Amino acid sequence: MKNFSTSNINYTDTSVANVLGRFSDVNINLSYLDSSTRLNYNFVEIGEHGSFTGATRKESQRMLEDYIKKNGIIGKIMNYQAQHSATSPITGAGGMIPMMMSADFNASFSASPTAVSAPASSGAGNNNLLGVGLSYGSYNVSNSADKVSTASIPLSYTIRNDIDPRRQLSFSMPITVVEVGSAKTVHSGLGVAYRLPLSDYWTITPSARYSAVASADRATVATLYSASVASNYVIPMSGFDIAIGNMLGYYQTGKFSAGDYSFDPSIKSMAMRNGVMLSQPVNLGKKMTIEYSLIDTRYFGGDKPFLDNFQELGITIGTNKSAQDARSFVRGGLTLMRGPGTQGFTANIGYWF
Repeated sequence: MKNFSTSNINYTDTSVANVLGRFSDVNINLSYLDSSTRLNYNFVEIGEHGSFTGATRKESQRMLEDYIKKNGIIGKIMNYQAQHSATSPITGAGGMIPMMMSADFNASFSASPTAVSAPASSGAGNNNLLGVGLSYGSYNVSNSADKVSTASIPLSYTIRNDIDPRRQLSFSMPITVVEVGSAKTVHSGLGVAYRLPLSDYWTITPSARYSAVASADRATVATLYSASVASNYVIPMSGFDIAIGNMLGYYQTGKFSAGDYSFDPSIKSMAMRNGVMLSQPVNLGKKMTIEYSLIDTRYFGGDKPFLDNFQELGITIGTNKSAQDARSFVRGGLTLMRGPGTQGFTANIGYWF
């Protein structure tokens, strides 16, 4: 927009001009009539169109730039992309909302060793847990030559109750870098969750989180407020356990302002995450646990994203989770994911001490 001659070396300030562009899955048309300073613009998919007339074309283009910065156009583009693209930094594969949703669910149900429902043992010797991990994901998106890859470092700190170690206050902060082709995005969020045992085998975990995503390559900045409540019920069987996990979450983006820029993607969504897991003790020189899980995620209210449902099939192995008094845990696993126009995998390893 600042220099039309980059796409046409014969362009002058009096030329007829018709520029077609595409920005974050939204088509853009900019045009001038012969010898006119009136700049016509049309952001096709979001219905934003009009014109600006300055004393010069340069001034007209600056007027449009100011309008884009201050009147929510960028937020509307991000909202459109979230609903129509599997690579949205906010809702797509490896995006902010799915990753934060997974972190909250894991605190109650799956890979974390703090997700234990069992009769309370003696509190003697129990200690708090610091967790660190590494996760790598790769996803293929239909009709796109670009592969989505993610690298994440999930950090956590869990305070276990001295009397009943099943009562746990957890703080978590996953840090994730997402690459779509050569474009990079970073997102992170600080979350807090409290595990409350209602019986020997049933726990409820409410949680809340504040997150942010930023990408200079994709001109995206957004914040997110989220709240969820999760249930984890364990059914002891002969030789193995079956766990049933359910979570209901609410996710809402916030307004971002910095310098001349001000916008809000205005995304509000509700989602359910439900899973079943079979946990089986194994002896590989020491007591270990192997787990097989199937998890289904579905959005059902508010702004439904393009990736509005996805399923995950996972296997993890590590230290026996039933060891309530253990001072350290290690777990690793592989998860296969499939959703609308998207499929991929995630490999992870975590250590809590």
